[in-house]
Amino acid sequence: MMKRKAWKKYPDKDMRLFSFKDYMTFAKGELIEYITMALTELPKRKLARLAYNLTKAKLPRLKTIKRKALPYNGRIDKRRKKKRKFSRKQLAAQRLFAKRARAGTLRRRR
Repeated sequence: MMKRKAWKKYPDKDMRLFSFKDYMTFAKGELIEYITMALTELPKRKLARLAYNLTKAKLPRLKTIKRKALPYNGRIDKRRKKKRKFSRKQLAAQRLFAKRARAGTLRRRR
């Protein structure tokens, strides 16, 4: 694969991983030639995906719309409804009512 003109510097190595610094020493034409050699071996599906990603990278980024933060006054969420509060007697009566309902001994009111 690398035995073409661009890779005469390393004729004995067919495949070799170069460092970024090594790649920077090559001419632009040599790098383009190497990339085209590599692309000819890729399947059509991967080439299509590469073309799609290259095109997508050129598009401008979508801006996110930031919502104004609600002021924090000790509560976690101002939009939350307050829970209803029952007295101890009301809670006891509810428990008794539920207990009788489960037992099936509710008295009917006249």
